[in-house]
Amino acid sequence: MQEWLLDIEEGKVGGLNNNEGLIEVPNDLLIADSLDPISDLIDFVYPSILQNFKNPNFFQERAILAPKNNVVEGINDRLMSMFPGDDMEYLSSDSIC
Repeated sequence: MQEWLLDIEEGKVGGLNNNEGLIEVPNDLLIADSLDPISDLIDFVYPSILQNFKNPNFFQERAILAPKNNVVEGINDRLMSMFPGDDMEYLSSDSIC
């Protein structure tokens, strides 16, 4: 998988189609035949998440990448619903108010 990701980064995989890159994902990286692929993805990337969520190193070594913000938001919402306690939202600004 690492070689495939490096090939993508170097532009060796896929071709252009209407100014968009088309990349074929190998079958062994696909989540097929699943009733809940997002949960399966979370379980794969973050095994034993409830036992490790307080360990910052656990998250530094893992990531789920998604092509669109709405997919990212859906995955984040699913992850946040798994953790005990209330959600906290912290706002920031790039300029002085």
